[in-house]
Amino acid sequence: MSGSLHIFRRDVVNGTPYFQVNYNLAGITFAKVLDGDSQLNEFLEVATALPDDLVEAAWKQLDSTGVANIVDIDFAESQAVAHGMTPAPTDF
Repeated sequence: MSGSLHIFRRDVVNGTPYFQVNYNLAGITFAKVLDGDSQLNEFLEVATALPDDLVEAAWKQLDSTGVANIVDIDFAESQAVAHGMTPAPTDF
């Protein structure tokens, strides 16, 4: 089953930006906050194992709008939890 990943960049004055990552899968939302570009990049490349072209597309979206959406990715509920994502209310 595939889900969708939504990433929101939160800029901090005089600090490293952080990213809120929400993963929606079959009516369940998982959330995680990542500190800085390197943590987000590691999450996208290692945890979700996204191909390079999707990672690059996400960074382009984040650079231009501060938000990235990646649809139809295979990232199981057990993987989300194993990588530190927390179940959240659906309207989170």
